[in-house]
Amino acid sequence: MSKSKLIAAPIFGAAIGGAFLNFFNMPKEDKGTFLSYLRKKTHDLLDDAETTVVKVERLMEEVRAKGEGEWVDKLYGLKKMFSELYGSEKRYLL
Repeated sequence: MSKSKLIAAPIFGAAIGGAFLNFFNMPKEDKGTFLSYLRKKTHDLLDDAETTVVKVERLMEEVRAKGEGEWVDKLYGLKKMFSELYGSEKRYLL
């Protein structure tokens, strides 16, 4: 495993853990609001599947274009993809 992968894996794991911790520490009403937001955005993306596929392909191509050792840049690319797909509502994004 390359050095950059060894660095990126714990960062990615910590981000996931932080997201779960943040979610489970939310008040019940906020959890419901957050899940409703995710459901609505996901249904919107599925309703316009052709545009969503084009966006995802474009964004994933940007991620793939990074070099093999550029995991940090790839993680930023994935963050950009989810921000574009699900909006930039700071209340719900870490």
